[in-house]
Amino acid sequence: MQEELKIFFQIFTTTKDAIEKFMNMLDPVIQNATDEHERLYYHHIYEEEEQRLSRLVVLIPLISKFQQVKDEKDFSPTNNEFNRLLQELNLEKFGLHNFVEHLDLALFRFTDEERSTMLKSLREVSYKDYQQVKQMLIEINSRFDTNYVDPHAHHDEDHDHLDRSTATTVETHTPQTKQRRGFTVGSLI
Repeated sequence: MQEELKIFFQIFTTTKDAIEKFMNMLDPVIQNATDEHERLYYHHIYEEEEQRLSRLVVLIPLISKFQQVKDEKDFSPTNNEFNRLLQELNLEKFGLHNFVEHLDLALFRFTDEERSTMLKSLREVSYKDYQQVKQMLIEINSRFDTNYVDPHAHHDEDHDHLDRSTATTVETHTPQTKQRRGFTVGSLI
């Protein structure tokens, strides 16, 4: 379990930094929104990520605490604190999933080179981290035979809808040209 904890620690500290970058990018957009719809849309995403940050502030030290554990008996479903760790990890797996979707949504709006480059980079790392966390938690949950049923498993039952290699393509129209743009989630605006 120690090896998995090292990986979780790295992933979630990286995620925390990525969320902070994303929120810093969204803040001026919210402050200078052209209408109430735009302000509310990005404010909603901002608040969801703000809630994630508050959970990560609790999760990262909890992971760190379990990295110090030497007795394998502490890694047991009978240990309430270990159960809490598993619950938090499973919740943050879904948080990573949502973060990737938020980055995808932002990529529709922020097409300037600086922001789109940053968003694409964050998305690439976050998607890879999401896949790794998902696989690790499948193995960990089965190892401890906790009878855990992932309430979010339906997101990837038929296929991984965040995977851009299988993404659907839609046409976006501009007055002068027709462009094809791939995406993995519907745009809310």
